[in-house]
Amino acid sequence: MPLFSADPTEAAFARSRAGDLAGAEEDFRNILAREPGQPDALHGMACLARARGLDAMAIALVGRALQKNGISPDRKARMHITLGLALIAQEHAEAGRAALSVAVILQPSDPRAHAALGEAFERLGRRDEARAALEKAAVLSADDSFVRTRLGGLFLEDGLSGQAVGQFRKVVNRRPQDGGALANLGAALFACNAFDEAAAVLSQACERGARTAETLNSLGLVEMALGDLRAACETLREALQLRSSDGRIANSLGTVLMEIGRLEEAEALFGAIVMRESGEEADRARFNRATILLGQGRFAEGWRDFESRRSLLRLVSDVPQWDGSAGEEPVAVVGEQGLGDEVQFLRFLTQAAMRRPLRLRFRAAALAALMPELDQGRILPAEGPVAAEVSLLSLPAVLGMDDVPSVRPYLTVPEQVEARRIGVCWSGNPSYRFDRRRSVPVECLEVLRQVSGVRFVALQRGEVPDWLERVPLETPVDLAREVGRCALVISVDTLVAHVAGSLGRPLWLLNREGGDWRWKDVDWYGDVRQFRPPFRAAVAAGWEAVLREVAEALSSRVW
Repeated sequence: MPLFSADPTEAAFARSRAGDLAGAEEDFRNILAREPGQPDALHGMACLARARGLDAMAIALVGRALQKNGISPDRKARMHITLGLALIAQEHAEAGRAALSVAVILQPSDPRAHAALGEAFERLGRRDEARAALEKAAVLSADDSFVRTRLGGLFLEDGLSGQAVGQFRKVVNRRPQDGGALANLGAALFACNAFDEAAAVLSQACERGARTAETLNSLGLVEMALGDLRAACETLREALQLRSSDGRIANSLGTVLMEIGRLEEAEALFGAIVMRESGEEADRARFNRATILLGQGRFAEGWRDFESRRSLLRLVSDVPQWDGSAGEEPVAVVGEQGLGDEVQFLRFLTQAAMRRPLRLRFRAAALAALMPELDQGRILPAEGPVAAEVSLLSLPAVLGMDDVPSVRPYLTVPEQVEARRIGVCWSGNPSYRFDRRRSVPVECLEVLRQVSGVRFVALQRGEVPDWLERVPLETPVDLAREVGRCALVISVDTLVAHVAGSLGRPLWLLNREGGDWRWKDVDWYGDVRQFRPPFRAAVAAGWEAVLREVAEALSSRVW
């Protein structure tokens, strides 16, 4: 067999890289006419086949090339890269990984081999190995921008937003005028809740040629998180104009429309997504629509759509889901989302227990012992066999609840109310994406110190101003007992507000603009007064105005 020790295809590959595929093909065919079976020309034809989407043909051509003798390791490595990528494109990821592993062995210093191997690992779901291969490729690359962009994307998809920021920063440092690189960095910063920097970076991306639907969607969400809802609405409208069929952008816009009170427009938008889309964005639209319906008291439709959250949260279980049927075989009640959600939905345990014995497997389960109307004999130990399972938040749908909930308290504690004892909670979980709009800067509380004749108690853990009394809050039951001693609770929309409502304690809710569906037209609790920031106020200034109003109301309150 002839030895093909020389590579005559450099000019042909150069034409291919320049986009002249027809010219490159002519060159490769001329080489094959002169030297039948020339492996580099066969490889070139395989590359052209890949560029045209003919991966099966590419596999056959490069397979023929690899059968030839006298091919240097670097050329053979390039052939294995082409073979591996073509196999991956044909859904043969494991075979592609094997071919690319050979390429790495042949040319361990070739970044293309490591980058391609990373793609194979990604297709196989071996995410850690994919990231490691891309890291190696980035180290070996003279210009690592493309590889680091892919690596940052992997980190972002895997929820490792801090690492994604690190990769995208390196790309921006290398290419500071690249709008796409800035857009990637801005999206990662948003995922890290670094909203101020994200807004600045995304604005730069728009100025530098990346005013795309994707960039504008990220910018609109950042503006929403920062509390500039009108700007967010305009930005997301522009994004949707650029990509009118994008359900993700439409959901983002609908969410902002809800926040600014344009509920009919938002509901219509969500309905259009449900009609047009399937999968995650349709589920998201159903869930978003549910929050409108439930906030308006349209429970039959609302609870049905509310169940779409199960798909969004990927709530899967091997245990059969309870259908609401009566019997004596126990049902496990499991939790999801936040503690405030659990406390709000505790009320439905009473009716659920009338149908089945229950095993409570959620974080706030201990509070069930404080429910006087719940048949405690129907509450079994958490561990033990069950016939079915149900999420606590699915109970209204499963039980067929379609009427307005009772505002009667459903928790009781033995502690007596102490006159002029005021519980204060000013912040929620900081990991919540829109917590910046929900939580009150602690310095805004200073105005409350001017109110005389009252005693303030901190109903949250962590750093507490020295003028607020600290109390033990290790468990939800501890919190309930401390709230039970309060004559009034002042709280943002978090667990504390729901505990106060469930105990029937007067609640002054510090509610952000827009607010959650639980505080809309339907009263879930009895004695609730809402304080909201002035229309279109900046976040900090808005809360300052709210706390001044609260202080004035406290000063004039008759105890």
